[in-house]
Amino acid sequence: MRYAEKIFNKLSSLRLQNKIFFTYSLVFLIMFAVIFGIASLLIDRTFNAQLGKDLIELKTNISNGYVLFVESIRNEVKAKGEDKDIRNALQRAERGGGRDIPATNFDVFECGNTEGILVLSKRGDDPRIGRKDTDIANAKSDEAFKVGKDIIRERIIATGEEPQLIVEVTQWLDWGFVTGGRSLRKWLEGYMLSQPAEHPTFLVKRKVEQEEWIPLNNAARKTPTLKDKWIQQMQANQTEGEPIKELVVTLNDIQRSNETESTDAELRPSTFTVVRADILNTPFVELIIAYSHENRIQWQSQMRVILLLSIGGGAVLVYCSSYLVSRRITRPMAQLQQGVSEIGAGNLTYQIAVQSKGEVGTLADGFNQMALALKQSLEEHKAAERIAVWQDVARQLAHEVKNPLFPIRLSVENLQAAKDQPEIFEKIFDECTETIIEEVDRIRGLIDEFHQYARLPAPDRHPVNLNDVVHAVLKLYMELSQAQNIKVEKQLSPLPLLSLDQEQMERAVGNLVKNAIEAMPDGGTLTLGTFSAPFEKDRNISLEVKDTGHGMSEETQQNLFAADYTTKSYGTGLGMAIVRRIITVHGGEITVESEENIGTTIRITFNESSYLTESTPALMLLETEPTTDV
Repeated sequence: MRYAEKIFNKLSSLRLQNKIFFTYSLVFLIMFAVIFGIASLLIDRTFNAQLGKDLIELKTNISNGYVLFVESIRNEVKAKGEDKDIRNALQRAERGGGRDIPATNFDVFECGNTEGILVLSKRGDDPRIGRKDTDIANAKSDEAFKVGKDIIRERIIATGEEPQLIVEVTQWLDWGFVTGGRSLRKWLEGYMLSQPAEHPTFLVKRKVEQEEWIPLNNAARKTPTLKDKWIQQMQANQTEGEPIKELVVTLNDIQRSNETESTDAELRPSTFTVVRADILNTPFVELIIAYSHENRIQWQSQMRVILLLSIGGGAVLVYCSSYLVSRRITRPMAQLQQGVSEIGAGNLTYQIAVQSKGEVGTLADGFNQMALALKQSLEEHKAAERIAVWQDVARQLAHEVKNPLFPIRLSVENLQAAKDQPEIFEKIFDECTETIIEEVDRIRGLIDEFHQYARLPAPDRHPVNLNDVVHAVLKLYMELSQAQNIKVEKQLSPLPLLSLDQEQMERAVGNLVKNAIEAMPDGGTLTLGTFSAPFEKDRNISLEVKDTGHGMSEETQQNLFAADYTTKSYGTGLGMAIVRRIITVHGGEITVESEENIGTTIRITFNESSYLTESTPALMLLETEPTTDV
């Protein structure tokens, strides 16, 4: 289940173009599997149907040929019975004369008298000569003999030979009988030359409980182990209760011709459907026809090759079309995605050039209109926000300037009132003028601070090491920290150079150090640390200012960088706003972690790859001083 979920999640994360392409491909593969399976099934069914037809046709051809063969023997026997030379030879033999028989084409040829006694035989040493053939003698009234009865029997044709199966016909005549016969094996071997040569055919002769398989063609002679394989398969089918009328046998040891080198097709195992054909109407003689599957296998292979080539061409067409369709569909999507990225990056003037019609074109037009409306809305919002900010700044500036104006006015009025009284005038002059100068300096300081916030100059970047910034700031505030009994610690790590404005960075870090010192009026520990940490393929360079002062509430943390927020009874509240602006202009990030009565940690972070100078290699520049200084 988890594996399937992983696959689903992996597919879900693919790009739309890949999803469309994958869907097309999957549908095609499923269609291919279905078509290929159906085609293979139809091919097999077609072959099985053709197999039955071919077997019937082959058995019918042999049966019809056998009938014609017997008929030809019958006609020839009848003609021999009407031949005067045969009758004269028979009469000569009965009188004790010579037993020469006129030349015939029969393998077996015999003549006898009306009593059924054998008188003449093509086999000169036939021991049956002079004896009565009981079957023939008792068949005078059998009309079958009169028309030429045919039968298959075992006969010895010549001395020293094994008995052969002979198809013989006996014709009964007024003067006696004539029997002519030919070897069944010779006829079958000759007849099989006119039949398909790839099907091994055997003549089966039963002997009690054994069978002799006599090969009738070259295909049968090349499969000497077919009988053993057939017996094994028959026994296996009997054990499993399957039919044994037609058995499928596969041979691996077909005898091949040595005239040419064996090819892959010749080395392939051969499969046969073995059928017993009782088509000779004789109980002890059968034919074994082993129908070869070679043509079927070749035909199936060719059909599958054609099918695969067709499907391969279809696959190329489908893949090309799916690729083109997916690109046509996803290209506008990619343009929309690019537009979203541009808008997200702040480029509100970006317009999508989509030529597509329909829903995608409408979506692109809507996106372009949205971008323009967003740009206009953002400009209006910025203008309103700018006005609101400067209204707040003006209000705060007016408030801060108004406070010193009262003692200035009061001092001037006192001087005016005492101008006619020299004793009093001399007494209050120094005090009033000092008050005026002090309050004017305060107003000038307020104006300078607001000026820094409003018109912070663009950074003048140079290769800077944050450790140098820490050293410079601590020199400025060392006396103040010692006066408040504050312990200063430096935890500095080796850092690479960054492209920064050192003066602005010293001002930002100085504000942080000053705030930390002011947060510890009763003493404490001030820690400044620098370090680098891995971040994806690069590193982050960080500077931390940590104190053990009174900390900040959640409200103070939320409003810490607001331009008009302060918790002090003096100052403008612009210090932290200026710090954040400096860090932001330099592309860095500033974060705050604080807990009341525990302390505060402020962290400034830069990414190494974004802020290295072009002249500074991305190598760690080691500090020569110790990493910790107390």
